[in-house]
Amino acid sequence: MVFNIAKPLITPQNRKVANLITLATACFATCLDILNLSAVNIAVPSIAIDMKLDISTTPWLIASYAIAFAAFLLPAGKLGDLYGYRLVYLMGMVIFFVTSIVNAVSPNEYLLFVFRALQGLGAACTVPNAIALVANSYEDEDARRIALSVFGGSGPIGFVVGLILGGVLSSTIGWRWIFYISAICSFIMFILAFLYVPDFRHEGSAEKVDVLGFALITSGFILIIYALSDGQWHLARDPVTLVIGVLLVVAFLVWQFKAPYPLLRPSWWRRQNFAVAFAISFIHYAVFMGYIYTTTLMFQDAFGYSALDTALYYLPLGIVAFFTANGTGYVTPYVGVRNIMIIGSVMSLAANVGSLYYSPELGFWKLIFPMHIVLALGLPLLYIGGQNAMIATAPPSETGTLGAVYNTAGQLGSAVGMAIMTAVINGVNNGATDMSALPGYHAAFYVNIGLLSISTIVSVLFIKDEPRSTKSSDTDIPSRSKSEETLKDLEKGEIEEVATPFKKVDSLSSEENGTSP
Repeated sequence: MVFNIAKPLITPQNRKVANLITLATACFATCLDILNLSAVNIAVPSIAIDMKLDISTTPWLIASYAIAFAAFLLPAGKLGDLYGYRLVYLMGMVIFFVTSIVNAVSPNEYLLFVFRALQGLGAACTVPNAIALVANSYEDEDARRIALSVFGGSGPIGFVVGLILGGVLSSTIGWRWIFYISAICSFIMFILAFLYVPDFRHEGSAEKVDVLGFALITSGFILIIYALSDGQWHLARDPVTLVIGVLLVVAFLVWQFKAPYPLLRPSWWRRQNFAVAFAISFIHYAVFMGYIYTTTLMFQDAFGYSALDTALYYLPLGIVAFFTANGTGYVTPYVGVRNIMIIGSVMSLAANVGSLYYSPELGFWKLIFPMHIVLALGLPLLYIGGQNAMIATAPPSETGTLGAVYNTAGQLGSAVGMAIMTAVINGVNNGATDMSALPGYHAAFYVNIGLLSISTIVSVLFIKDEPRSTKSSDTDIPSRSKSEETLKDLEKGEIEEVATPFKKVDSLSSEENGTSP
């Protein structure tokens, strides 16, 4: 018998067990992806000293990973939609494992920068397909919403754990262990996924990959993030680079209206909440990364805290964010996505206003701790609300690409947010250090306040709630073949344009099989 890598070796008979394994594997892998972004962020000074890096090249320890992560999310999600989420997910874990080992033993910065970028490619393959695996595993809408909330919580917890891990390792056994630990964890996740995670393949796999669209969006993102990574008031290293990058992204959007197999279907922008959720994801990541970057510099450079102390100060944020994210799925059906996102925006806004009053005299417990709690309650609501809003009306065959679209907006926002914060801080401070640098950090907080004000207004005016549908059974693993045939008919245009939730598609399968949904 020939082994098929697209199928798991072990298939649990109980659906809940199968779903739990898939969810746990997807969450841990995504947590690992984000962890590698934040852990290296804290370890940058140690890496720079060890490798004798020039100050102008140190940002590429972060930027190389972020560029590849953002640029390849959309193509990787599309590949998952076409050839199976499990296959692309496993491929991403293999890339992540190999590049982590190479990063750990890199003798110079050139090899490290290149394989940090390739590591970002591996992360890009896992995130959108992990979302799709989770979304396709659950047929009940409420269960799916809760699972996606749990999945959403893995990002914030990974980011904060990465900060702590980076601070501890760089202060003790060395920064290279960040990558050794990443390699070990990614290997374990690959084995679990290889053995247990099921495959979801849809009948749109006859489509082809939009090569031109892939080239335009990838090169455009690379040039934009490269241009902004300089972090100065002037328009990047070379204004032409930024302009060309923007033009390439515009060309990509125009091409999507003409492409026979578009990466980003023009009809999606007309879907309820899609455009708003895209904007919210961009703002959420820009605010979060901007806050972490700004406070990390302020705590160490202005307040004189150590890297380890700074990392530990984020621990309450990570713990509370984890529970907030997990609980959001339970309350969303009763509160509504719109209210969830409004509350998240307002709480995040309040935390950034409170951050203007940080000072060494107040210490951690009087202000930093309560503001981190408020932020940990707010940002996950904003992120998960936007994720649920975007995916709610998507058919199963598009969840990989839509997950990629949502996270692409976020990763682009992350890179742009850090670049803007760097430019604002450096522009205001003009080389100032210690407490004299506080005006620059306050200016960065004002940028976050402005972005979150926009997020609040957009959520109030444009987000709409989806009506709840009845629950379905979630005990055994049913066949999805007929629902896939129905979906194929929908996509061919035999029935009107697809704009129905998962449940509606699945109920068609149940009716055809003579069972109750």
